[in-house]
Amino acid sequence: MTSPLLAVRDLSVTFRAIRLVDSVSFDIGRGEVFGLVGESGSGKTLTALALMRLLLPALHATGSVELDGRNLLAMSERELRTVRGGQIGMIFQEPTAALNPVFTIDAQIRAAIRAHTAMTDRQAGERVIELLGKVGIPDPASRRKFYPHQLSGGLCQRVMIAMALAGGARLLVADEPTTALDVTIQEEIVGLIEQLARDTGISVLFISHDLGLVARLCHRIAVAYAGQIVEIGATQTLLRAPRHPYTQGLVRCVPKLHEVGVLQRGIPGNPPAAGRWPTGCRFAPRCPQAGDGCDEAQVLRDEPPDGAVRCWRARA
Repeated sequence: MTSPLLAVRDLSVTFRAIRLVDSVSFDIGRGEVFGLVGESGSGKTLTALALMRLLLPALHATGSVELDGRNLLAMSERELRTVRGGQIGMIFQEPTAALNPVFTIDAQIRAAIRAHTAMTDRQAGERVIELLGKVGIPDPASRRKFYPHQLSGGLCQRVMIAMALAGGARLLVADEPTTALDVTIQEEIVGLIEQLARDTGISVLFISHDLGLVARLCHRIAVAYAGQIVEIGATQTLLRAPRHPYTQGLVRCVPKLHEVGVLQRGIPGNPPAAGRWPTGCRFAPRCPQAGDGCDEAQVLRDEPPDGAVRCWRARA
């Protein structure tokens, strides 16, 4: 087996004495699309920001995040500048907020190209047009001169993807890239990411709360709850036969075509506030299967052939 492109081990994000992300571990293979799902507040975005070393100064990351064997958490800021936007590209939730409103699309993508390549100005301009065409923007030669406010949300997200690819990234971190878009545009963006992964061999960390999108796009999925990973598995295996009660609840909430008009049962209660974790299993207060043994801390244990689960009942 080849080594993974990205290896995350015991990644924790701490604010003062509160662990917001707690000992998260997963691998992303070369050319793999890996999904990270969970409710709001489960630590998905903090995990992504920690990978990129983009946390606020009050937050502290520990553990290791190795990209091809190089620990990003141990790098200097100077070394990181070659990685961010170069080896790793990121797509944010709000493309209109992430783009600078006072610069043209051309200027912003060109800056990313010049920061990570030795292209001349002319070559960079040609590369801008090539990238915009690759992400499906009509008439890229003309639209590169537009400002962000002159483009729709869907086109701005395509521009963000082009910028993420401008430096030759090998890993694309997509943090809920379809949240601010309508359903039709969501489908287009997911289709674009799927095509880019297939055509270029780029690896993708796709963060979402939408199991439908994740099911279509991802090879494997990690499920996050209350700052921890509670289950990892191959997409079809995990969605057809989820082992952790929280994953079972998420899958149960997904509307089904043959149950039109049926009110789906949600997961009772609310996730615990950060730092106010329950003793033992963090999902136990909401779990319909909770009982003896759930008051003990649960460990994420490997489940052959390529999964893991944090529940003693699932291993019984």
